[in-house]
Amino acid sequence: MKLIGVIRSKETSTVEVEADSIHEGREELEAKVPEGYELLLIKTEN
Repeated sequence: MKLIGVIRSKETSTVEVEADSIHEGREELEAKVPEGYELLLIKTEN
């Protein structure tokens, strides 16, 4: 399952991870958010 997180500071970007569960993927996405950004949205692609 691919999870895509929408992040922003002054601009909006995305980060992507591959994970076996939504919980694992959320942790991985949160770890990839750069300092000064916040995670706004998580969506999945199968």
